[in-house]
Amino acid sequence: MAMDGSHFVTDMVLEAAEGQGAYDLSEHFELAMGIVRHTLNIKNDELARQVGRDRGVYITYDCPLSVHSSLKTASAVKGYLANTISRLAGTLKKTSPVLVIGLGNADISADSLGQRTADGIEVTRQNISEVRKQSVCAFATSVLGRTGIQSAELASAVTDKIKPALVILVDSLATGNVTRVGTSFQVSTAGIAPGSGVGQDKERIDKSVLGVPVIAIGVPLMLSLRTALYGFVKEFCEGQGSPVNEFKLRETMADKKLSGLVVAPKDIDFMATNAANIIADAINEAFS
Repeated sequence: MAMDGSHFVTDMVLEAAEGQGAYDLSEHFELAMGIVRHTLNIKNDELARQVGRDRGVYITYDCPLSVHSSLKTASAVKGYLANTISRLAGTLKKTSPVLVIGLGNADISADSLGQRTADGIEVTRQNISEVRKQSVCAFATSVLGRTGIQSAELASAVTDKIKPALVILVDSLATGNVTRVGTSFQVSTAGIAPGSGVGQDKERIDKSVLGVPVIAIGVPLMLSLRTALYGFVKEFCEGQGSPVNEFKLRETMADKKLSGLVVAPKDIDFMATNAANIIADAINEAFS
């Protein structure tokens, strides 16, 4: 979970860019079924510092709530994700597998996206004779508090052993925008810091750690209460024509100990399952 200043907490690159006045640097394209694709390519260190994110390509699909009720919308998202994964993966060495790693805590619905996605992957590494674009294997890391092992250490150990052509990381994310909870899919080549929302496991996993290309996929299933309240109060006051004392607002939120609070909708279990199914199906399609 990223913190930019004393009030801004989000894993979504679009929100980080907007908070730093760099939202216009991303490209926006309206797709079918009300889905909007945002692309931000953080090419250099200067832009990385400005946005507060690591260098890499970030592609976000903002979807309508119908992604959880319409098979057509869910199928459209799956297709877009599969195409994006294929494009970012590029040409891979066919003799090496794709390794999918689910991050997070399976016992907490809002943090279970990685485990549920890993469960839905069609593992084919053992079927050497099967004709596919790429063989695939998958596992979930659990959390540091349960295993005593950092997710990055587990990912590195398995990567060193099986030598995959590509690693795909899947984890739950946090957002400061309630409309994105459960309905946005972020894909990036920049890696990820697992346990961003509710866990304790913070060591980053990316290409520099694993030594192979990495694609990170996440869905915001947790809402940062501090960021959401900050945005709401600021927008409300500006709409009323009232000045906002930002220093006092941040100070008050800090006094109320809102820094580490995250919330999730009551139907989070359904959202997590559905989002995981979409991601797993997209990965299966990309390499079948």
